[in-house]
Amino acid sequence: DSSASSATGDSSASSATGYSSASSATGVAAVAMNIGYEGKAKASEGAAIVLCAHNTDGTLRHIRASKIGDNGVKPDTWYALSQDGEFVEVK
Repeated sequence: DSSASSATGDSSASSATGYSSASSATGVAAVAMNIGYEGKAKASEGAAIVLCAHNTDGTLRHIRASKIGDNGVKPDTWYALSQDGEFVEVK
């Protein structure tokens, strides 16, 4: 829980699965993936994020991926996935 994962470099990958964990990646074609409950992710320009939203019982509700710059997803900004499956900025 509350773990953190990061990766730097082209085509790198970062993943996190714990409750309230964080994943970040920098580099071209890098991917930050967080599939944990209430997780967050961020990535640099040229990279991508993958996030999940869960029901209160922990079952999977949504999973969504986006390249940075698509779907309103900005570089170097933390995002979570809302219960409606939309990317939302996390302060």
